[in-house]
Amino acid sequence: MTSFLERLAAVLDVPLVPLAELADPSDADHLASFDGWVTTSEYDDPRALLLDRADLVVHVTHEEPGTLRGLVRRTVRRMRADGSEPDLTWLATISESHPDVAFTHLAGPTAAAAWLAALSA
Repeated sequence: MTSFLERLAAVLDVPLVPLAELADPSDADHLASFDGWVTTSEYDDPRALLLDRADLVVHVTHEEPGTLRGLVRRTVRRMRADGSEPDLTWLATISESHPDVAFTHLAGPTAAAAWLAALSA
């Protein structure tokens, strides 16, 4: 995922700033004042502020659809992981809460690479 975000930031010529690197709310205010940025979405508070200034939200699903066996394996791996899964329910309401923000869902690395190639062409 990080390499995709780095390539996207390079294509758009904007900084990549993961929300985990923001020390306090004033950092999010400062980032929101930029003309553009690429960031992650793991924290609610800065995400809400940045979403108000966003033009585009891209949601990348890590895995392409596969077999039931692969789905079960990934689910068990996630259940055993220490970190919790991010709450992505906010993605379903973007078109209602922020109608001016474009939303793109990319299912897997192949779709992400194709979208990025089209964007940079």
